[in-house]
Amino acid sequence: MDYEVIEKEGTTLKIRFKDIDQGFLNLIKAQLWKDPAVDISGFRVTHPIVGVAEFTLKTNKKQAKAVWNNAITNLEKKFDGFQKDLKKIE
Repeated sequence: MDYEVIEKEGTTLKIRFKDIDQGFLNLIKAQLWKDPAVDISGFRVTHPIVGVAEFTLKTNKKQAKAVWNNAITNLEKKFDGFQKDLKKIE
């Protein structure tokens, strides 16, 4: 995954992703909204052909980087559980 951190200052985190599926970013966005410290969680695609998305996270009190990391950790746990459940089907 190709990404670049554009801004990382306290309660603001902006990341530019190249060639990433928007569904993946929607999962992260939805997970972030579960945290009451989140004021803004979303992304915009700068150009549909180029495939560059800029994700913005703004929080009201907590450090944005910590909120981001917590959301990613929670998603990892969910996917691990999902993977174990799917293996039971085999």
